[in-house]
Amino acid sequence: MDNNRYSSNRPRRKVSRRTYRNRRLAALAIIALLVLILIVLIANACADGKDKKKPADSKTASTMTTTTTVTDAAIVTTSTTTAVATVPKNDSDFKLDRQTISIMVGESDMPRVLEYPEGTVEADERWTSSDKEIATVDSYGHITGVAPGVCYVILKSAADLNQEVMIKVTVRGEASDEDDDTTTKPQSSRTEAPAPPVHDTEGLTYIDGILLVNKEYGVPATFEPKLEQICYDKFNELSTAAAKEGLSIYISSGYRSYKDQETIYNNYIEDEKKKGNSESEAKKIVDTYSARPGYSEHQSGLCIDVNTINDAFGYTPEAAWLAEHAHEYGFIIRYPQGKEAITGYQYEPWHIRYVGSKVADKIYKNGQCLEEYLNVG
Repeated sequence: MDNNRYSSNRPRRKVSRRTYRNRRLAALAIIALLVLILIVLIANACADGKDKKKPADSKTASTMTTTTTVTDAAIVTTSTTTAVATVPKNDSDFKLDRQTISIMVGESDMPRVLEYPEGTVEADERWTSSDKEIATVDSYGHITGVAPGVCYVILKSAADLNQEVMIKVTVRGEASDEDDDTTTKPQSSRTEAPAPPVHDTEGLTYIDGILLVNKEYGVPATFEPKLEQICYDKFNELSTAAAKEGLSIYISSGYRSYKDQETIYNNYIEDEKKKGNSESEAKKIVDTYSARPGYSEHQSGLCIDVNTINDAFGYTPEAAWLAEHAHEYGFIIRYPQGKEAITGYQYEPWHIRYVGSKVADKIYKNGQCLEEYLNVG
């Protein structure tokens, strides 16, 4: 037997280039997979560390755990400047009757909770203020103005801390005699909205140059001014300004003739009667949210209903922006929250009325409705 066949010096079997290349690729793939796994493990470890340090809700942390100065445009921390939307956010199941409040220094107001998150009851309400030097809030949700400025009041659920809603609070300074003779200067980026036109038409009621149309003061059936051009032009300026902040505010209903309002009013009555209400009951209900023909502001050509004409609009960023900025373009929220006994109509955050800058600024600053400003019942 030839033992040389088993010698350690025998030649090795040659490997083809293709096999060698495949082996190298397989080795590189394994190394890459191991590196990827290592990166994922490190990233998860870092994320876990951040989550442990981060509060349950980063939105709350920015307003509650840092020293902040709240302005109309942003919440500024002592170390960084973080842009915050000028409208309150509600990503929870809390439903409030409003998310913006405007009060005077020393005045109090309280938003009403319409719906609670599942598993949350009234006793679970936890109210806090982002800046107690501007406004305070008690355990029942009573908000009191302390000093002029803007801050946020936060309502959280003790049963579920992830359920939270923010209310933007604007506190205005006390009115003075000087305020009666001066108006807030318009921002440099906009022009002052002039007073609305005055029509020499019998049957119209003007007080200090303002056409009054409400449950007591009507307009003739033949009065057909259409939508006033100044009202339309200023609304376009308002809508353009809102669009720059990513908001969409558009006209849903403008001018309505006497006949149009008659049709709408009668249709509402028929709808209420279908619910089992008598004729008188139906009219009483409809009168809280629709005007009788001849007594509708829409016939004046000076008012506009925006976006969706229902209560849901009040919870949108557009409604919050409109409540805060409409006066800058000569408009007022015609039927504001808390003034139902005076206006005779339910709160309509979508219904704006053109009165011009001079009047709109005063009404906004003093937190009034038009009847209060004109001193009529």
